[in-house]
Amino acid sequence: ISWDQPAVALHNWIRGHDKVPGAWTTINGQVVTFYGSSLLDASVPAGQELAIKGASRPGLVTKNGLVVFGNDGKMVLVRIMQFGDGKMIPASKYFSADETTALELTEEEKKMAEEIR
Repeated sequence: ISWDQPAVALHNWIRGHDKVPGAWTTINGQVVTFYGSSLLDASVPAGQELAIKGASRPGLVTKNGLVVFGNDGKMVLVRIMQFGDGKMIPASKYFSADETTALELTEEEKKMAEEIR
């Protein structure tokens, strides 16, 4: 993706490349492909900043997806991201994609687990 373009051009590029071959960029040294974009005509939403190589302004990971900015300051919302290993995630889950949760057992389950052992 060439980031030095207005938002409508970014949206058209991403949308025009949906599925094959995909519009890609580099985030944290990793190639990431974007799918499912739409123009966003609202105030800048709250989100966690994400540095994107070549972009003049960081993207924002929001509850609805990844917001990226054109050189005109207007916004594009990206809904799906795919990583080089083929893994696809909702863009809104970018920062939680690698998190794992530990299984917590109740006291009754702990007793049962001990009996099984």
